[in-house]
Amino acid sequence: MQLGFYDRTARGRLIITGRDRKDLLHNLATNSILGLEPGHGVSTAFCTNKGRLIDWCTVIDRGEDLLILSANPERLSGHIQQFTITEDVTVRNYMAIEVVVCGPAAKDLLGVEIEPHCFAEIPLAGVKVQAVRIEPLAGDAYALLAPDAVALRRMLGEQGQLLEPHDVDRLRIRRGIPAFPNEINEDHNPWEAGLSDAISLTKGCYVGQEIVARLNTYDKVKRHLRSLRLGIGAQPGDPLTLDGEEVGTVTTVAGDHAMAYVATEHAEIGTTLDRGEIIATPF
Repeated sequence: MQLGFYDRTARGRLIITGRDRKDLLHNLATNSILGLEPGHGVSTAFCTNKGRLIDWCTVIDRGEDLLILSANPERLSGHIQQFTITEDVTVRNYMAIEVVVCGPAAKDLLGVEIEPHCFAEIPLAGVKVQAVRIEPLAGDAYALLAPDAVALRRMLGEQGQLLEPHDVDRLRIRRGIPAFPNEINEDHNPWEAGLSDAISLTKGCYVGQEIVARLNTYDKVKRHLRSLRLGIGAQPGDPLTLDGEEVGTVTTVAGDHAMAYVATEHAEIGTTLDRGEIIATPF
């Protein structure tokens, strides 16, 4: 596949405005927000005070505001507003069509070089599109935001392959990329979900920081997200066992591969569990 695309409009986006927007988000996010410059962004998580995952998203500085590509916008919006006391901060939903394009031909389609988690406005299919480079799927991937996607979808349908939800899950499993609500939820912390790139160990305090830091410092992460090559069928929620002992839980299944949270002591690549073998990502 040279070019794939799928719609994720339903996933949600937030716009954060007000003079204190960076300060407040910096005090809530696992990664650094204060140093962002217009057009640049960062992958970050937001946690409860117990270090559990509320959301994993991309935060983009658009100059006059912050754009958040959120997997859990209603919960995240409430979390931000909970900590907005005297700060000049406003949170609102951003109504736009969002289409993800990915594959070796995606960059050529856009006609512009965009660094990871950065932002650019480009003309595409006769409309102005906001493009954000996100985590790679089948090669580089970009979230395209547009007010009207009729022409955009028509163009993509002529040049690329429409990806169904199971196709997206298959690509995620190959890359080891978690998603809400299967893997990103308040049962897990960012280390368990493999989000080390979204965590700064030097930025200072944020909500949940003490627990997140302690888990890393004292090597207390109890489980890890892993990809499996299945030997038998599985469904999300199925337990994984080893020698009769339950050691994990399946979270996503796509064909003969799956993602699962597996107890740390049994999460080594190559370990064979009852339903399949843990494999390295990307594959």
